[in-house]
Amino acid sequence: MKKKPTLDDIAALAGVSKTAVSMILNEKKGVTFLEETIEKVHEAAKELGYAKKTPRLQKLSVFNKNTILVLAPTISSPFFTTIVQSIEQEADKHGIHVIIQNTFRDKERELKYLEQIKDSNLYGLILTMLPHHPKLLEEINESIPVVIINERSFHADLDTVEVDNYSAGILLAEHLISLGHKHIAYLTTALSTLNIARVRRLEGINDTFRKLCPEGTVTVKSKRVRPVDEIRNINLEHDTGYELVHEVLPHKEITGIVASTDMIAYGVLDALEENGFSIPEDFSVCGFDNLFPSKFHGISLTTVEHYILNKGQEAVEIIRSRQLKNREKISSTSVLYQHKLIIRNSTGPARKFQLKEM
Repeated sequence: MKKKPTLDDIAALAGVSKTAVSMILNEKKGVTFLEETIEKVHEAAKELGYAKKTPRLQKLSVFNKNTILVLAPTISSPFFTTIVQSIEQEADKHGIHVIIQNTFRDKERELKYLEQIKDSNLYGLILTMLPHHPKLLEEINESIPVVIINERSFHADLDTVEVDNYSAGILLAEHLISLGHKHIAYLTTALSTLNIARVRRLEGINDTFRKLCPEGTVTVKSKRVRPVDEIRNINLEHDTGYELVHEVLPHKEITGIVASTDMIAYGVLDALEENGFSIPEDFSVCGFDNLFPSKFHGISLTTVEHYILNKGQEAVEIIRSRQLKNREKISSTSVLYQHKLIIRNSTGPARKFQLKEM
């Protein structure tokens, strides 16, 4: 049998002490390491196939007959917090308990939770992001109703509640082009198949510019985000927008900035204002999701309404419908929500003047 990797093995491969490996993998509080050291340890652990033990869900057996488990990337984001609250509100109407677990988009963490509940009597399972293990979810779905809240981009027979993010990108692109913006930037965290909403939004923007403004350009700036980054930094999206703006400023032709989420847009607004720029006179800024802070007078962000509250409620209703039919699995359901452009004070006509130097 293949020997399971140990902390000593990881330490030897990474070239650090066993104590350092233990502290880094267990995210010991009050201890800091160089980013390079942390990266080495995680890469070594991954190369050796080391899997950190995930604590079992506490007291799940007490509630599982009347409990929905919600897996979310991180509820530090207002987007996922709002979805989870809408799920809880709807579940509470029917006396259903809700348990929430963060996955931080980590493949192994998600697998641990799925393995723990697959033979349980859980009332339902809701994932608020694209799954790493769709085939396992199909197996679970035979006995436990499963709903995915995200754009469908996987080949699995599962119920989904989604939004057409491609069309949402078209809406924002048309809005900016109508205001005279020919050169814009798209700022986002990692673009990948697991973050398909961000990819589809960009595709909608790119196709619209090719069609309506072929002389224009869409400059993409993205930041790679690892699961460990999501765990450590609850301000990750805001910080991403804040940092990426500084990569945009050298491009003097850019007049509009589209953030892949409202949270990233908030970081963009803060960075621009701190550098002495005016919104929307110097730059127009917009995002996606229409989070509740976006309507605040001090922010007033142009964005796309994605009806987050409705999506959480719909997911609970799909599960209840399955339960009323004794969990019988019938053909999968796909509920598609329309979106709406919300125009606020963060967008305006493209500037005609040269930007002042920073």
